[in-house]
Amino acid sequence: MLLKTNNPSDSKAEEESPSRGQPIITLSPKQQEELKKRQKLLALYDRYKQVYLKYYVTILEKENEALREAFPGVEFTIMSRVKSKHNYTDKLSRKGRVQDIFGDKIIILSADGKTDEETLTSVAYQIEEFLTTYNPNITELPERRKDYIAHPKANGYSSLHLTRVVRIPEERFAFYRETQIKTFRMRETEKTGSAGHSTVYKSNRHYFLNRIVNPESAEYFLPLYMHFEFDKQSRSEKLVPDSFENRFRYYFGQDYESFLKQRGIIVEDQSATYSFEDR
Repeated sequence: MLLKTNNPSDSKAEEESPSRGQPIITLSPKQQEELKKRQKLLALYDRYKQVYLKYYVTILEKENEALREAFPGVEFTIMSRVKSKHNYTDKLSRKGRVQDIFGDKIIILSADGKTDEETLTSVAYQIEEFLTTYNPNITELPERRKDYIAHPKANGYSSLHLTRVVRIPEERFAFYRETQIKTFRMRETEKTGSAGHSTVYKSNRHYFLNRIVNPESAEYFLPLYMHFEFDKQSRSEKLVPDSFENRFRYYFGQDYESFLKQRGIIVEDQSATYSFEDR
């Protein structure tokens, strides 16, 4: 998954001695190799958050500017998220690899004042072509492209999905990111229909909430959502993290404070924030 050759996460994880009276489990050579591979991939998640995130944010901000310059008559918004550690490990267990730790959505609202679906869908394909050609250091993985506009899912989900490799020449490493391109109507179907976020996670929500006792434990399950805001000082749009409370409400469908009261949990400091200054 990682394209860098000198990945510090390749080092062996420290082995812990079993507790007295605890049975010792002997792994076969194949199982040991699989365990090492999994440990490397788990360590990679932390590297994405600690090292690659600042590059992803900078690139997405520049890409936002490039899109607005290339499509002056198109009104769109960009949302972004970093997959939670729980979702990363879950997908890793199911599929053996994860290429969408970083993900963003481009939602097309109008084009030259038009809002009909045919016009906006045409713009979606134009944006896709632009994103795969505008920067030589950002290249598409064609085999990962999915056209759910031409071939919607059975639950009504529609979108263009593309996975790209972002290369940082001066740092000699690269990372993956996934981009979804959709119209406003497609986004509304995603939010409220059978393809919606709440429908997807409803079956697991009770399991997650039973394991949350404070903001720190909640962060294991919560993605880092980000959105663009206009920065007066730089006179440009900057990507900023959503608040912990907003992320909790969006992901779990309830306020964090209400959740604490329902569970009878008392926490002195209920706030949790994420700052790009701490990356």
